[in-house]
Amino acid sequence: MKHAEQAEKYIEAIRGLAVSLDRLSGPFRTDIGTDEDQFCDKYSSDHWRRNAYGNALVRLRQLSENNFQIVETIGLLAVARYVFELSVWLRLFEKDARYCLVYYKQLLETQFRYYEDTLAHMRQEVTLLKSFEELDRPVSLQERKDISVVEYGDMVRQNMSRIDAMASRHFSLYLEDAKTNGYGFQAYLVEKKAIPSIESAIDELKNELLEFDNHVQTDVRDLARPRWQWRGMSKLAGIEHEHDYIYSYASKILHATPASLTTNQKNLEIQEVCLFLRYIHVKILEIADLAHGQPECRLQVAPQPINPPDAAR
Repeated sequence: MKHAEQAEKYIEAIRGLAVSLDRLSGPFRTDIGTDEDQFCDKYSSDHWRRNAYGNALVRLRQLSENNFQIVETIGLLAVARYVFELSVWLRLFEKDARYCLVYYKQLLETQFRYYEDTLAHMRQEVTLLKSFEELDRPVSLQERKDISVVEYGDMVRQNMSRIDAMASRHFSLYLEDAKTNGYGFQAYLVEKKAIPSIESAIDELKNELLEFDNHVQTDVRDLARPRWQWRGMSKLAGIEHEHDYIYSYASKILHATPASLTTNQKNLEIQEVCLFLRYIHVKILEIADLAHGQPECRLQVAPQPINPPDAAR
């Protein structure tokens, strides 16, 4: 079989899994409980195991439907890395149920870091917007008695255009709004509206992280304490060799390193495309098998390969 034909077969097989993945996710997303039950559930390994499986199967279904219309190098490597990391989590769940609570701790910490980074950026936005407010403040007409009202209007508009052009060269979430509202008023809105809500979210997450440490057993806290490192976790999950291979390609292609810039190979060769398509297909089936073994869906039929191509051809 030619490599291009083989790639098409793998793409067809991956996309063909979407319906089965959607069906398989169903039992994990039902009977989750009422809002009143969630306080008790969130310190239950079983709750987070079911939550992770349900969301994992939905995400895999989305990837299989949306990411294989057009296959290109960066997207393919990103999906391969994603399904690898997903399999690490689920294998750890199988190895030790306490990792389901480590998953919850990682969820809280990731959200906490996101909001902290967002808060730091918002404060930088306020500083940036206020600096443009100062530059945008025109000289009054009384101070420019040497020009006419029309000339003054032209001067103000030119200054506004110049400041807007300067601002457009900066990364800013509120640039377009500032052009309408004015830089000073936009800074006020960010300072008084956006920042307090982010600070509130950070305080809430701090409390949740504190609650986590107070509610879980010491052995779970110890398991969740070290900084998460994918290579170490993949070794624990028994797939360290996959980590090394996937991440070596990701580093070579996805990052702007000298090796990725000063090379003639900017994209994967067709043989490598086939290799990663096969990897993704196999990993999705592996995750589906793990899901099929969970109590929620042991009576369901696991997704099967759809005319998988023979890699030896």
